[in-house]
Amino acid sequence: MPLASDAAPLDHIIELAHKIIDACPSCAGTASAIVMWANEIRERRPSREELAALVDATCPGLADDQRTSLIDGLRAFVRFAES
Repeated sequence: MPLASDAAPLDHIIELAHKIIDACPSCAGTASAIVMWANEIRERRPSREELAALVDATCPGLADDQRTSLIDGLRAFVRFAES
């Protein structure tokens, strides 16, 4: 699925999430949460606690090490997306 190369990383995420919403009604709730989260990042940098809440809401049942890795990865992504 080609995406505009000049778009910001958050734009890519939002575009992909909208395609998921259109293609998979059973995934629409999670994809909508991702769109909302991506839009909030544009306004401000979420805290570690907010990222943890996002991970817990969208990926329940992760092993502790996977959860920690995902949260740390999201924190790095947030810093990258803002630059």
